[in-house]
Amino acid sequence: MPGEEMTIAETLRVMDVAREMREQRESAEEMFRHDEVRIRLREKLMRTAALSGDRVTESEIDAAIDQYLGNLHTYESPRPGFKKFIAYCWIWRYRLSAVVIAAGAWWFL
Repeated sequence: MPGEEMTIAETLRVMDVAREMREQRESAEEMFRHDEVRIRLREKLMRTAALSGDRVTESEIDAAIDQYLGNLHTYESPRPGFKKFIAYCWIWRYRLSAVVIAAGAWWFL
């Protein structure tokens, strides 16, 4: 039978092909699940709108979902403020501590 006496290299090659096929299948399944998630989200939003008395159409819900998913993984630079200042102080804590130690040593001497 063909394949009974495969070398190690041939066996590894076949396993690589099988692994690649599995990864492609998982990728395709994830795409289908994405559509399923959209459908469930649309149904949930329609039920919520009906319970709250909002009169929205399915196309409005779809547009809202598109906008939400379109902006889901986008980067927005943080606004200037005290929280941003504290965050940068935490990032630069080693440099700031070195500057404070150097300034203290200079003042002491």
